[in-house]
Amino acid sequence: HRRLDPDWWVYSFTQLAHADGGGDRAAASTVAVAGGHDEPVPEEADEAVFDPRFAGTRFGVALHAALEETDFAAWRDWRPGDAAPDGEGVHIARALEANGYAADALEDGIAFTTALAGHTLTVPLPEGLRLCDLAPGERRPEIEFQFALAPTRVDALLRLLHAHGVVGSRHGFGLRQRLEGLMTGLIDLTYRHDGRWYVLDYKSNRLPRYDAPALAAAMAHSEYDLQALIYTLALHRWLRFRLGDGYDYERDFGGIRYLFCRGLDAARADSPGIHAQRFEPALVQALDALFAGEASAAPGAPA
Repeated sequence: HRRLDPDWWVYSFTQLAHADGGGDRAAASTVAVAGGHDEPVPEEADEAVFDPRFAGTRFGVALHAALEETDFAAWRDWRPGDAAPDGEGVHIARALEANGYAADALEDGIAFTTALAGHTLTVPLPEGLRLCDLAPGERRPEIEFQFALAPTRVDALLRLLHAHGVVGSRHGFGLRQRLEGLMTGLIDLTYRHDGRWYVLDYKSNRLPRYDAPALAAAMAHSEYDLQALIYTLALHRWLRFRLGDGYDYERDFGGIRYLFCRGLDAARADSPGIHAQRFEPALVQALDALFAGEASAAPGAPA
């Protein structure tokens, strides 16, 4: 005679982002989706400057796999135009082969992916760090998470998000009136630098430009701001659980870094293609309370 609650579900950013007003696309499984699956297919390709073989979800997944498997430190002396460091090209080849790239595309694919990986791992980040200089003990790739969602009204959630400028054009998540269950996801890279924690996501999106306004537009258009907020909350909850009173979001959380790999230029200290952001403590705390079912978690104005 037990009542089964149809609102209980396993949610992810991808599922929420595809749940628009006309219907609700259910999660295909309770397993977090590997990085690269949210990369859009380019609308148009200029064959003179762009190779459509290395675009869209398939290439996005291959690039993520190559970056997950490679030895960051091996790239410290890499310069634009160089081949992959000794022993690292094999990871790139395996990632491409595992995602369906045949022998006739491997040479071009390895050269192109090497350039993207090299810039990604050697570009200076806003905090003055290069990923290739991170000690292995200071980073963790592909952290899968699940955190609990108490019954949460969608209208209350959207009021909070809109008050802080997140997914401002969204008015619902499919036909659901509330969210309840688990939130799941897979964070490309989590790292610590100078005592502060960061969330990093690799993006292979092809954009017209990679300056700050273009990146802000891409983040809003693909609702990556919501993805970044979910990832932030996941790491925030984990750090609070593991470190207890030794952790404080405002002091210890450095922010999120979205690296649009096609736009990176490791030769520049102010490289385009880097979206750096830190959500206000008021938003993170209010969202945490809302998802915990605390009645006092009323949406407030941005800090």
